[in-house]
Amino acid sequence: MNINHGIIASQFDYDALVYLNAAGITNPTQRLVANYWFSQFKFKGYYNRLDAFYPFLGGSAFAHKFNGKNPQDTDAAFRLSFVGGWTHSSTGSLPNGTNAYASTFLTPSVTLNPNDHSFGIYSRTNTITGNSIYGSFSSATTYLQNNIVLPPGVQGAFGSGNSPLLYPINTRSLLMASRTSSTVFKGFRAGVLLGSSAVPMTSLPTVPFYFGARNTSGVATQFSPHQLAFAFIGGGFTDAEVLDFYNIIQQGQTLLSRQV
Repeated sequence: MNINHGIIASQFDYDALVYLNAAGITNPTQRLVANYWFSQFKFKGYYNRLDAFYPFLGGSAFAHKFNGKNPQDTDAAFRLSFVGGWTHSSTGSLPNGTNAYASTFLTPSVTLNPNDHSFGIYSRTNTITGNSIYGSFSSATTYLQNNIVLPPGVQGAFGSGNSPLLYPINTRSLLMASRTSSTVFKGFRAGVLLGSSAVPMTSLPTVPFYFGARNTSGVATQFSPHQLAFAFIGGGFTDAEVLDFYNIIQQGQTLLSRQV
């Protein structure tokens, strides 16, 4: 039986099955969406570019912690460790915005390429309150982060000083930052370019990347209230690839009835 984009229920990608079995996901629609995402990532050449991605399927903290790229329950596999107040449901993982964060155990300086990397979240929350950030910070010139409010929108920084971008008036959808060279950094919402910066990259943070807050030299700070329905860290994307990647994510969210 076919669903959108020709994904057939009986033809499951091997790595999708490994992820689904590890996370204990049995819901038929969630399984089809996982298969769709894995299959499309591979078909479009994005799968090997992703160091970690989190589908937030299964509706529980146990299921939500797994990295689709390496679904083992270990720090070395970059599985999430949820700290503080989180609410897990079929629509994703919702931090309380005061003490909640999730460590990826992925240290940018160890895993990422300084001039070829990206990260993002699919946020189901629209808020313009406070100063909410996710990412990691080692020093004033060594950080990866997205400010997603105050002012409302995306403000990405890859190091060597701040790299402010244009701000969307809505913080829902796929908020994504991508660097494709030492002097090309761009921010996007829903696949649409918000702005760019030529601030060069010098070094990457030496502390693990957090979602739900920023890891500031080993301390969680500036907590985010944004519900996560997808998150990832990996290599850089071109503008056209960002739009295509967004469309893939959005198609899955629509099949799950949790699109924004």
